[in-house]
Amino acid sequence: MSNNNRKEPFRYSMEVPMSCWIRISEINGTAITSKLAEVDLIDISKGGCKIRTPLDLHASSNSIKGVLRLKFSEEEYDFNAQIRWQRQLEPPFFHYGLSLLLEDDEKEKINAELRTLAGNKKIKVI
Repeated sequence: MSNNNRKEPFRYSMEVPMSCWIRISEINGTAITSKLAEVDLIDISKGGCKIRTPLDLHASSNSIKGVLRLKFSEEEYDFNAQIRWQRQLEPPFFHYGLSLLLEDDEKEKINAELRTLAGNKKIKVI
């Protein structure tokens, strides 16, 4: 008998990486203003996501916060996020793990959108 005490939220992988955008808002506690940069969304859960970009943000030596802009269907969402890790897995691209800093209503919005995408076979549970 399997005893599954899953604590982490389900993570969904994009069948094809989805374009989204990130804007850096803070580096090492100092607020900054940056432009939106297009990135690829690789996977997502209500707790975090993985993105890919050719930009080297030097996240391993800096504390970086930003705003992730996602467009799932017709609606765009801006979510506060913090970069947790950076790896160069497939040069010239860097992969970043982001922790999403969400309110309960934002988590519900993401869950509803993810269920719709899963139903349309655009994402899969990993």
